[in-house]
Amino acid sequence: MTVSQRTYFRTFSSFGTVLALAMTSSAFANDGDETKAEGGFYISLLGGVTSPTDYSFDGVQDPVAPSPGTAGAPASVEVQFEDEFYGAAAIGYRIPTKVLGVFQPSVEIEFSRTTPDVSGGTFNGGNQTFGGQFEVNTYSVNYQSEIRWSKDQTIVPFLGGGIGVADVQTYASYFPNNGIATAPTFAVTDSDSALSLHSNIGLTFEINEKFDLNTRVRYQRVSGLNFDRRFIAGGNDAFNARLNGDYETTSFLAGVRYRF
Repeated sequence: MTVSQRTYFRTFSSFGTVLALAMTSSAFANDGDETKAEGGFYISLLGGVTSPTDYSFDGVQDPVAPSPGTAGAPASVEVQFEDEFYGAAAIGYRIPTKVLGVFQPSVEIEFSRTTPDVSGGTFNGGNQTFGGQFEVNTYSVNYQSEIRWSKDQTIVPFLGGGIGVADVQTYASYFPNNGIATAPTFAVTDSDSALSLHSNIGLTFEINEKFDLNTRVRYQRVSGLNFDRRFIAGGNDAFNARLNGDYETTSFLAGVRYRF
């Protein structure tokens, strides 16, 4: 089983865990009138700005001719990102009960996407000019708890998180600032699928019986990514090193939810 297959298997296995958690929450809820809450299916759309953390992808050089480099030497590529648009869409189910009298759980399936540009970086601490882009598509199963203390409440705090798979594609090219190279000489390029975890905290504003507005802050981490560093000068495409690292980002999002 490949790394990607194992990651997908863990994700779909986690779906059952999330559902079990939701069912357990319902089982522990009180059946009194004070715990009754409206439930049902909904769809939501979110958009906003994401700010990825500058990150170092590390490996060991194992150059294949004509790639320059020394076998066994370090290959540490620090990538710097620009802020970028982040979009997400989800379909979910709000469970018609409360836990401990105030927490109303929901489960949902979500797709999100962002394409942050590479604004700079270094290789082994050197002086290079970087450019390029990452593309991050995430498929996740989310669990959310709204905090409801009144039937007439129109501003509803919530918190939660999600687990899933992120498909990440990268092309970050660079060349040394030596006054000689006029085109990229190396690139960090590849695509990989890895485990994604995120957490949310925010506020929902209930507009009417069908529509809600919400805002949230989200932290996302994609762990265990692997990419190639390749020598591309002069039309070449030769392997130099295998890099591994993570992708982290904090997003500020707002959106709308329609309840069926």
